[in-house]
Amino acid sequence: MHSTLRISLANEPKRNCERPPVACRQSGGAGFTLVELLVVIAIIGVLVALLLPAVQAARESARRAQCATNLKQLGVACQSYATAHRGFPLLYSSSSQLGWVTELLPYIEENSLWQLYNFNQPWFDASNAAVIVQRLPVLECATSPVAHSYTATDPGFAGQSANPMTTFTTASVDYFAFAGASSTTTLKSPSTIPAGYFYAYPNAPANTDLSGAFGPQSTTPTVRPLAQITDGLSHTATISEMAGRPWLYLAGGKQVLTANFPSYVSASSADVADNIPLDYGWGSWAQNNNFNVGTWSTDGTLSGGTCSVNCSNYRGVFSFHSAGANTTFADGSVQMLASEIDAAIFFALITARGGEILANPVDAD
Repeated sequence: MHSTLRISLANEPKRNCERPPVACRQSGGAGFTLVELLVVIAIIGVLVALLLPAVQAARESARRAQCATNLKQLGVACQSYATAHRGFPLLYSSSSQLGWVTELLPYIEENSLWQLYNFNQPWFDASNAAVIVQRLPVLECATSPVAHSYTATDPGFAGQSANPMTTFTTASVDYFAFAGASSTTTLKSPSTIPAGYFYAYPNAPANTDLSGAFGPQSTTPTVRPLAQITDGLSHTATISEMAGRPWLYLAGGKQVLTANFPSYVSASSADVADNIPLDYGWGSWAQNNNFNVGTWSTDGTLSGGTCSVNCSNYRGVFSFHSAGANTTFADGSVQMLASEIDAAIFFALITARGGEILANPVDAD
């Protein structure tokens, strides 16, 4: 057996590896030609191009799920608050008054911030500077592309507290509370459709209660017991997305700068230096952060239209999810309001006592 092995080795063809690499390969060595390498690289490139959209979709799905989890936590916090106070947090109408997120701090495991907060002064007082700058992950959607901390200036805060910060730094929030549906019936040219509830329900009585589950915003709000949400807890939205603040974003995730703000943005309320459309803390979690919402044109440039979700983040439901916006309901559940949701369904889900009759109240994807 040993001699056979020696003969086999003796008959093995010799490799002349002193020749160039290609010649060495031709005589039995391992290697690739340049053409083969280019083919392999091209195949890898095609595979990456095919896989990249799937990877991006998977990442967005994870971000969207985390966003929904955040809203679920806020919904549970509202339920816990309601148990202790016989109703949801109060919605104040002034930006210098208490915000509903601040009221929820003990129920979202932020009791230390609650203890530090000076309730004798507004959020923009220097005594609250160390509190409002704290970023809270439960208030941030990972799909939002903005930095969740910003600095802005509002001279209007002067004289409104013991030690007001006319220039302040604050952490932002991607969510807001529904105060109710907009009652606007006035056309704002060039739009041909009003922005409010009575566009979708032209025959509704003028005294229809358009407030949301928390009750109407007011300088002196009162607690609304859950039993008074007569449209049903599972049919009434409480919190939704308003991502991208304090900067202005329109349909398709397009950011708009002060030089091109739509006509519905008041020039007097803009922080021109920072491209912030509302300079009174719009987007700060410590601000009152509740709105009566309406509809928009499909591109978001006009107030009034058929678009209800992901059209404009200027006091409107807005997210960077292409399918719609995650929304919490009064029973603590979370649904996604589809981007194509009908305005009548949209407004019906906002009002807590509107009495609308809908066969399928939630238009989810």
